[in-house]
Amino acid sequence: MPLRHLIYRCPECGHDPVLGEGDRAHCDGCGTSFERGERSLVRVIPAGTPPHGAPCRTARELIEAIDGHGGPLPPGRDGYAADALRRTASRHRPLKRRGRVLGFYEALGAPEAGVLAIDADTLRFRPTATEGEVSEWRLLDLRAVQTSSAAVQVTDPRGTLVQFQFPVDSPRRWEQLLHRFLRAAYQRAGRGEILEFQPRIVTR
Repeated sequence: MPLRHLIYRCPECGHDPVLGEGDRAHCDGCGTSFERGERSLVRVIPAGTPPHGAPCRTARELIEAIDGHGGPLPPGRDGYAADALRRTASRHRPLKRRGRVLGFYEALGAPEAGVLAIDADTLRFRPTATEGEVSEWRLLDLRAVQTSSAAVQVTDPRGTLVQFQFPVDSPRRWEQLLHRFLRAAYQRAGRGEILEFQPRIVTR
């Protein structure tokens, strides 16, 4: 996972977004730089300070600091959108070993470019191609949300797996956005508190 996917917003000043490649990231707001260290440590380098001897913080500490600045939603926004690539599971394929079928996995179709947007009630994907069909899902109808280091996956009301990858944005941001908006939607609808998002949404 590129460091900017983990630190998508500056944990020092709250500037959004943080830019970078690979194991390095930089905040254009306050000038702080970040470098991945050993294990889960990240070196935090204030502007004008040499990297040697800069303090290290754990990934958890940085994530908590980002949450303190508002988390995944930029200031003054009640929704969010980003460029995305959509792939939809088209069929189940057998997983074989030595000629024996061990199970099945969902094969993803070709990627489709577009814009993924979320607000208080809806997740919406609008394809870049003019002939593409806009897909819209009520948050209350989604069955599951899961993430990997490179993508976010949702299960739609029909049980179909839909995967989104982000050329520029952070999948971790989108995981947190979906969790935040889903929890709020469930509370407004009186459907309880969400305990789990995968393999299916579970409430109490």
